[in-house]
Amino acid sequence: MRIGHIHADVYDRESDYWQDIEDAENAQIEAKKSLSKAATDDKKSKTIDIGSVPQEDAK
Repeated sequence: MRIGHIHADVYDRESDYWQDIEDAENAQIEAKKSLSKAATDDKKSKTIDIGSVPQEDAK
C-alpha cells in the first residue's frame, strides 16, 4: 500500500487544476465578448429599424 503521492501525481493534479481555472476564465471572457457583441448588434438593428418615415405616412 502506497502512502502519500509521488511528485508526478501531484503535478498532474495541479496542472489539471490550473488548466480548469484557465478554461473557466477563457469561457468568461468569451461570454462577455458574446454579450457585448449581442448588445452592439441589438443597438445596430434598432437604429436600422427606426429608419425614416416617408412623407405621405408622416401626416
